[in-house]
Amino acid sequence: MTLPPTVYRKINTNDPPTNDEVVLVRKALMKSLDNINPIDHEITRLQNRLNTLSLEQRHLRAFLKAHRALLSPARRLLPEILQEIFYHCLPTAHNAVMSPDEPPLVLGRVCGQWRQVAYSTPKLWASIH
Repeated sequence: MTLPPTVYRKINTNDPPTNDEVVLVRKALMKSLDNINPIDHEITRLQNRLNTLSLEQRHLRAFLKAHRALLSPARRLLPEILQEIFYHCLPTAHNAVMSPDEPPLVLGRVCGQWRQVAYSTPKLWASIH
């Protein structure tokens, strides 16, 4: 709603509005409130929709992450290939006491398949690394 220029000039001063200006400003305020309420409701509706979509997106991303892992080529490596890879992971620069943070022990902590392969491969345990 457009108000007379005299009203706009008084906004930044301490000059009181005239009675006619008071009526006009009150009408403008009511109209603004009438216009802002639907906007507030629409914003709330859209925020709720955005929250719903964000939650759905998180669930879909979690699904994708979990199920893509099922298709990982590492899951399909033959035990013989894993044994060879594990053998090449053994430390060669030192003969320290066996550490749970180094091969071959750490290999058994990756997953059940790797544990089975690592623990059943005598070549990995032939010497203390």
